[in-house]
Amino acid sequence: MSGSTPGSQLFRVSDRPDRVMSHMAEFAETAGSLDFPCVFAPMALRKDELLFGVGDVAYDGWGVAVTLMDLAAEAIWEDPDQVVVLWLDGIGSSSLEEDHAAFRKLLLVLLQAGGEWPAEAPLDPEDPKWNFWYRGIDFFINVSTRHHLLRRSRNLGHPFTLVVQSRASFDRLPVQATAARRQIRGRIAEYDAVEVSPHLGTHGAAPELPQYFLGDRNGCPYTAIAENDIAQRTVAAQEQV
Repeated sequence: MSGSTPGSQLFRVSDRPDRVMSHMAEFAETAGSLDFPCVFAPMALRKDELLFGVGDVAYDGWGVAVTLMDLAAEAIWEDPDQVVVLWLDGIGSSSLEEDHAAFRKLLLVLLQAGGEWPAEAPLDPEDPKWNFWYRGIDFFINVSTRHHLLRRSRNLGHPFTLVVQSRASFDRLPVQATAARRQIRGRIAEYDAVEVSPHLGTHGAAPELPQYFLGDRNGCPYTAIAENDIAQRTVAAQEQV
């Protein structure tokens, strides 16, 4: 998985290509700080456990995002607990609203490309047991952008950033999941300049999709993503299986 060609391979901190030096520095400064809400991030950085990928949407189109997600899926099949950080350059957004529109486009592209939607998986994103399936993996996607100013926990530097992992990996945390969730959300409340989002919940008890992209204020109209479009594409993906 290591290498020096951004967009075609994933890499670790220890073998990062020169192109991503600024991205990596911003990410390490934020996610590696001791006050960052996710207590697992600084440790993962120190142990060089994270995988990274980068692509330029402006140059290569959305296909580069598909390539990166394919690589992330491959890595997670090899290690179900792997966390992958994907940087998408060239989005060209100037606001959080435009970031949200870009993410909605990305999800629709991935739904069309990913296939392998389990026959028994819920189709309705409002179903608390719904997951975003891609290449047979129940992905959880955390979106962070430079336009998240109040919700600082969703700002990992200048690039449009996706932190992806299997949702099931949360159930295999080295500590009790409920206690870890409570601790992290308590730290979020102290770290952010806005109240903890009401969309943050527990899988099986709250819809998952609105948690991927959180607005900079609670109740904003783009905290949830065009569920009808996602549901329609989900049905199409399932029919391909």
